[in-house]
Amino acid sequence: MQKITNCLWLTICCMPFFFVASKGFSQIPEVSWEKQFKINSSNYFSDVAELPGGDFILLGAIEKPDDRSFDIWIVKCNQKGDTLKSLLYKNPGNDVPIRIIYNEGKGYLVAFLNEMPQAKPKACILAVDSTLVKMWSVKAEQFSGILQTDVAVDNSGNIWWLNTFAKDDGKNTVSLQKMDDEGNKIDEFNFEGDTPSAGYSVRTLPDGTLGISCQVQPQEGNPTVHIIRMDSTGKTMWETTVPQNARTLTPQCLCCSPDNTILVGGWAGLCYNPDAPTAEQIWDYDYLLTKLSASGEVVWTQNYNREGSEKGTALAVLPNANIMAAGKCETSFSGKIGPWLLLIDKSGKMLTEKVFQFKFVNDQAARIICTSDGGFIMVGPGYIDTNYLLSGWVKKLSPLL
Repeated sequence: MQKITNCLWLTICCMPFFFVASKGFSQIPEVSWEKQFKINSSNYFSDVAELPGGDFILLGAIEKPDDRSFDIWIVKCNQKGDTLKSLLYKNPGNDVPIRIIYNEGKGYLVAFLNEMPQAKPKACILAVDSTLVKMWSVKAEQFSGILQTDVAVDNSGNIWWLNTFAKDDGKNTVSLQKMDDEGNKIDEFNFEGDTPSAGYSVRTLPDGTLGISCQVQPQEGNPTVHIIRMDSTGKTMWETTVPQNARTLTPQCLCCSPDNTILVGGWAGLCYNPDAPTAEQIWDYDYLLTKLSASGEVVWTQNYNREGSEKGTALAVLPNANIMAAGKCETSFSGKIGPWLLLIDKSGKMLTEKVFQFKFVNDQAARIICTSDGGFIMVGPGYIDTNYLLSGWVKKLSPLL
């Protein structure tokens, strides 16, 4: 998979394009409360889920005192952001938290990657009960081809674990394992094509089927996004490939919408000097968002560009099918960089946007979800360059006006 390199002086090569929000549209909601933990070592948050009753469960990591590796960190807090419980799960190597989900009646599932010195990462699942006590864990036998894994639970309680396994010939295998509630493998479904591929996200859709987002590299042209819909037995219902264009399309998140459609967010990258060595390439990114019908047809695909380079990381879909999209502005002519929120209507029109003040280099929104009070909760910065001092943050946003 092509390595994507960022450059802070990219903006010299970019033509600016500005979005102007109409005064008649709703604005990005205000932050009702914000929290950062006072910890001496680096820390960050990657995911958040709302629990029955309105409390929140946060997934993050804290740097170990003796090296630059991290341990998994889980925090439970109330609706006001007060900590109810906080636990650190110590593990050899460097743990990269990706996803935490509430497994009804059984506690929580955590999908993460574990990196040992001088070795490629391996994906893991950790199951903890409602008191955050470890019940079981599973580690993949094969090395991961990308720094990504994901987990979902279907309506029957089956666990679905998405991974991309590295192969010697460079053509990764996208694997979806079906497991019982104790982590035992029931079945495995592999998606292998003639071209390299990578799996990014899996979601259980309202009707109990599964949505999977991947990146594929066709024999000609640029990499693009591939979406698969499966039933609960693992049978493929349909597959759709987003039409290629001049940019490299990379998915990051997948959501379902109240109008029975599927949304995939990520970024569209354009390299200005593709013949240069990978480490010296200069890239520009736009926020990528694609909407598909329930039967797999592409309804629309949009790139959202501010005034530099931007990436998409997370989506939250409102009851009216409008979309709150989260990510980051990496570069900017005006100097406005940091976590980025966009309010987009169901037709793909951008209504308004806001850049939040960054707290450190490469700060970004790692996840955003709708909350039961009509608002949102957003966490960051997720896994980014750990050469910088990181401080995980949580922002609770008010309902839209």
